[in-house]
Amino acid sequence: MKNIIALSPIYTEDSNNLKKASINSPYELNRFNAKWSVPEEFRSDVIAVYGEDIYAEIVAEQCNLTLTKPDDSWLSKISEEFTKRKISYGRLKEFVGEENIFIKCSDFKSFKAGVFDKVTNIKGFDSLDLESTVFTSEVVEWELEVRCFVLNNEIKTHSSYWRNNDFDTNPLSEIEHKGLFNFFNGFIQNYAETLPKAIVLDFGIIKGKGWALIEANPAWCSGLYACDAEKALKVIVESCVKN
Repeated sequence: MKNIIALSPIYTEDSNNLKKASINSPYELNRFNAKWSVPEEFRSDVIAVYGEDIYAEIVAEQCNLTLTKPDDSWLSKISEEFTKRKISYGRLKEFVGEENIFIKCSDFKSFKAGVFDKVTNIKGFDSLDLESTVFTSEVVEWELEVRCFVLNNEIKTHSSYWRNNDFDTNPLSEIEHKGLFNFFNGFIQNYAETLPKAIVLDFGIIKGKGWALIEANPAWCSGLYACDAEKALKVIVESCVKN
């Protein structure tokens, strides 16, 4: 039996880096074809998938995989001790009257997440399903945002991706590195049991408030930024369970 990871047919820097990282690994990364269909003869050998969320779910169904992720409402249940901001979860229609809030879809990207003066200002609002679930939070200013690939309650690789309103993947300073890991250790002690063993967690520094949890994302569809692709690959594999 081969250990195949199905890659999206869409070529990205992340998928190319994972492909390179797999050369000396026990895994074989295969894009198969552009029809989002894994040939029957390979389906039993596919142990994981990486790509866009819709692609991953289609392949998972074909190859009898369970894609692990937190509950949809997970973020709203985290204490403000770790989020440093009030977060709500519910159906879009419940927040129509809200003003000056950050809002994001909880599942597929029906609209681009962001800060809106009014919820009805979301692009294409009139065509959105008001029953769809979303997260909202008070608006804060992030000074730094960091992506962490986590396996068995340990950060295996991490990368900054946003600093002072600019895309930035430069290494963290010594103080930032220490602050991240100290905050992570306190967080994971409280919430490890609420998460799958392989997950991507984003943390950051809120201006005037310090380190905070941003969100959790499934490893099987998360961008790498400057994370070590070989280490990230191991987390991705563990985020998919063969049934």
